Amino acid sequence: MRHSFVVALLVALPAFAQEKSVKPGINEPFKNPDVEKYKGTFEGESREVYMLRDKLVAACGVKPGMVVADVGAGTGLHTRLFAKAVGSEGQVYAVDISLKFLEHIQKTSREAKLRNVTPVLCNEDSVDLPKASVDVAFVCDTYHHFEFPERTLASLHRAIKPGGKLVIVDFKRIEGVSSAWTLSHVRAGQEVVEKEITAAGFEKSEEVKDLLKDNYMVLFTRTKDEPKKDASPAEPKKEKKPVAISPAVPGYGVVVEIPGAVELPQNESKVVFDVTAMKDPAKPPAGLERAATLLNVVAAFTPSVNAKVAVVLHGDATTTALNDTAYKAATGQPHPAGDLLAKLAKAGVEVQVCGQSLARKGLSAREVRKDVRIAASAVTAVINWQARGYAYIPAP
Repeated sequence: MRHSFVVALLVALPAFAQEKSVKPGINEPFKNPDVEKYKGTFEGESREVYMLRDKLVAACGVKPGMVVADVGAGTGLHTRLFAKAVGSEGQVYAVDISLKFLEHIQKTSREAKLRNVTPVLCNEDSVDLPKASVDVAFVCDTYHHFEFPERTLASLHRAIKPGGKLVIVDFKRIEGVSSAWTLSHVRAGQEVVEKEITAAGFEKSEEVKDLLKDNYMVLFTRTKDEPKKDASPAEPKKEKKPVAISPAVPGYGVVVEIPGAVELPQNESKVVFDVTAMKDPAKPPAGLERAATLLNVVAAFTPSVNAKVAVVLHGDATTTALNDTAYKAATGQPHPAGDLLAKLAKAGVEVQVCGQSLARKGLSAREVRKDVRIAASAVTAVINWQARGYAYIPAP
């Protein structure tokens, strides 16, 4: 039973603006959860959606490069599977109201070298994701925890791209058949849930049968039309929590959108980061994360802007330029920044390493990664980049 995501549920199709929770207190245990305890519950063999986790992910039709939102991510069981399915070109938003769950997901994703997972701390009535940012939203054993289903579904409609999917997996609630726990804990059966979702601007496209015994799985398609607005007075909007995103360099240098912010990135902005420090050989240099942060700021605030970024590695950061084999030989650690360097290169960043630093450390050009170029020296590289109009940013 996954009880991790705190957004909302209804008792029936609403004909008025939702002001009260339809299931007060259902998410109280997740305000300060015992993560290890819930990991045992959510990822245990007695749980149907755990035993069939690979088949559930496959049934969602996720492809490499897609953006998936795991809504009510809990301990990250499906988050990590989706991260592998979409690959390094895709992205997964792990959405939950529990900060402890999200911290656990971030830690376990990094340990699994999954750099395309972005934790999102959401509100109780909204998934708090950017508009039209998601290809597939996956809601597993979580819909019955929606305290404000109408508003939460509206936020999902905004977040899912037109033609995108909303996938619901939840407990079957059948009078006279379901257990006493299910009848008391789950407030609506499949028929009611489907009506609520279609009323929110989705069309039922598929039901996966003969896979689950205790649960049902239904796929919906987001229509282009917005759901009809309620004519009653709108409830005052709650202040939204910042949404952590990394649109340009997935999994690194996460940023938040700031409505009304000034000093936005300007077109043709050019920056060279002078990266010298490598405090922990098991972690990427902070300077590389700063470069990723800049690119994510540009993509989040002004996606039409063309920003140019270069990175010069020298000093203690020189070994970052090595290929995986050479890095392990030099430091005794797996390369911590290979994925980040590849994503920076894909985003158009030119990374150079100081040839003099390589020589002083006894390293050869053959050991340098293919996505890193060797400069005659860091000094000449920085001077040349500045001569080309690049702003100089020391990033120790």
